[in-house]
Amino acid sequence: MSQFTPMTPPDRLQSLVQQVRPRLRNVIGITIGKGGEGKTTTGVNLSYMLAQEQEHLAAQGQQAKPILYIELDSNGNGRLDLKIHGGVFDDNGEGFVGAVTEDKSFKVLRNVKPYLDMTVAGAANSRLNAEISRLATKHVQAPYLMLAMLLAQISHHYAWIVVDFSPGDESAQRLGLAAVTHLVAPVKNSDDAMIGGIETVANLVSDVRLINPELGIAAIGFLGFRKVSGEPTSELEIVRVKIEVLLERADVNPEVVMKDHIRESRNLATACRNNGMPARELALAANEMLMDAKSGEPVPRPRYANGRLVEPDKALDLAEDWAIFTRDVITRVMIRNAELQGVAS
Repeated sequence: MSQFTPMTPPDRLQSLVQQVRPRLRNVIGITIGKGGEGKTTTGVNLSYMLAQEQEHLAAQGQQAKPILYIELDSNGNGRLDLKIHGGVFDDNGEGFVGAVTEDKSFKVLRNVKPYLDMTVAGAANSRLNAEISRLATKHVQAPYLMLAMLLAQISHHYAWIVVDFSPGDESAQRLGLAAVTHLVAPVKNSDDAMIGGIETVANLVSDVRLINPELGIAAIGFLGFRKVSGEPTSELEIVRVKIEVLLERADVNPEVVMKDHIRESRNLATACRNNGMPARELALAANEMLMDAKSGEPVPRPRYANGRLVEPDKALDLAEDWAIFTRDVITRVMIRNAELQGVAS
């Protein structure tokens, strides 16, 4: 912890913040103040869609950079979604936790998918909360900047960095909030607990202003709600109104609430995780458009848990939802970045 002295003075803390913030405007955080809202699903699919865009740029001979996906959750389900769980490079998050808390080298797993890198999460991430809390007793707010400083050193290598962090561990959540610039909050349920989760995020944004004055909610998106003829049902409209009222009360612009949504597709979502494929990749495979890197032949068509083949048209519909979602998120992020750049200049 050579970056900090005990009870790091406020002026030094602010100096650190001012140094790292301009380098972190390509860092997007995925979080909400409760579990079960599709956090990892959103992080993985957003990262994959962004990586697909970079692969397309490279194929056209244009400059392209990879995407980095970081998961802070001890469940580490991103390993399942990206098909590295239990593999030779799966260290259950030991490397990541060592880099954040012990100044060890920051290990990144390259090309888990084309133009997509990731850090591995797992059981070791459960130590983050206690370790950061311990350091905070000596250095107050400074330890929460450790991930931000790590990412500031490597952010120029990536087009975007997506950080998916757990709602349960307050210290780990503050670590993530200090590192990201733009927040995306996924909503999958319509109960009061979900409303409380949104309220928790809004409060946390206010709480970390000292160490991250640029943090803001860029988008609140919806997963798993029905579409009828391509339009949302009344259930989703009621949820939107509830959230907009809450945001106005918290002095947050309700326009962060996204208009479109990811359709209800529980079977496809399960197939994505079981096959280790984000939605777009599953759709390509289901339509025999995903080629094996070694043989050059189409990969086998993916199947549901019951052995039935995934329907090509349904997989394409879900992939298109994620394409629209990604475009909307990045448009909002770029608008925020232009505003931040204007303030800085």
